[in-house]
Amino acid sequence: MGKEFIKIMSSKPSGKYGRLFTFLFAVILLSGCSTSGLQPAPQSFGSLNRIVVVADQDVWDGPVGDTFRYYLAAAYPVLPQPEPLFDLQHFTMSEIEEDNDRKRFRSLIFLADMEGSVSPTGTFVKNILGDENLTHLEESEKKADIKISENRWAANQKVLFFYANGNKALIDNIKDKSASISSLVKKNDKNMLDARTYMSGRSASLNNLIEESFGVDMQIPGDYILAHHDKEKNFIWMRKFDKHAHNNIMIYKIPYDNTEQLKPGNIKSLRDSIGKWYVASGQVDGSYMRVNDIDLSLYHENRPVDNKFAVQLKGIWEMSDIKDMMGGPFVTYTIHDANANELVFIDGFVYAPGKKKRDLMQGVEHILSKTKISE
Repeated sequence: MGKEFIKIMSSKPSGKYGRLFTFLFAVILLSGCSTSGLQPAPQSFGSLNRIVVVADQDVWDGPVGDTFRYYLAAAYPVLPQPEPLFDLQHFTMSEIEEDNDRKRFRSLIFLADMEGSVSPTGTFVKNILGDENLTHLEESEKKADIKISENRWAANQKVLFFYANGNKALIDNIKDKSASISSLVKKNDKNMLDARTYMSGRSASLNNLIEESFGVDMQIPGDYILAHHDKEKNFIWMRKFDKHAHNNIMIYKIPYDNTEQLKPGNIKSLRDSIGKWYVASGQVDGSYMRVNDIDLSLYHENRPVDNKFAVQLKGIWEMSDIKDMMGGPFVTYTIHDANANELVFIDGFVYAPGKKKRDLMQGVEHILSKTKISE
């Protein structure tokens, strides 16, 4: 292309028609050239909560892999049956090179021991990081570091390079950064979680009802329906159900009197009262929903919602009659609305017998996390 272009342009066509010819020829020439350099990056892929780890087989099978699994595949809080925080998938470098598409996973982590010259993963990471980073590694006190690369091989991708001189330094690095890894992967998954949660759009009717009844802005998905509304007691219950699972959201509002109301034990009592009033069994007469903190302890922490003080409570629920086998996980936020001197109680719970519940609870929590208290 280059020589032909130079020869034609050197003829220097002149005048109005000559300039027009030059312009048209340039357009034709550019349209015929390869535009591979202008093509958008391929889209990353991978299911929600999945981390793909690239490491030498002996590294993954040894203490380094054990440490990584201990922190990143720990139990998700709080579910009736244990499920991991993340689903981990391991590949060696040879498996990555066999199929280049495997570099396109959305959350990709390399674990590389840089000591010696026999590690395929270490060699690959050395070539990517370059001499400057490796020199810094030699000079650092911890002999370990981490580099984060965005969109390296695909759009919406996060690639983390954990590298260290020796297994001990690599293990210490994973321990130090495990919370950061978790936060980064969750943030990278957020768009997918949002798209999955609101696949059916948003329910204008329920959102308007909540705003009018409680002065609360919530984004309820379009596939939720109204289960019960008690205007006198400031209570509303919404649910989404199919043959596999029932997702539920409840809102309740009471006056704020003192800080005792925000203690976990009192929040538990309030939830039990709501269950007794409204969530009756369809199988056993007189049976109602209550918290079970005997088989699994309650988890609680202070976690702001809409920049307002709130207490998060997580646990499992059951029905009060032992013959009624229904149960599942729940999450509750009790929000202190100082302007209105009220407590806003928002609760999500899942019933999905025989099914995994981690992703279902994530969806419910995602809805609750978007709550905004009107000023």
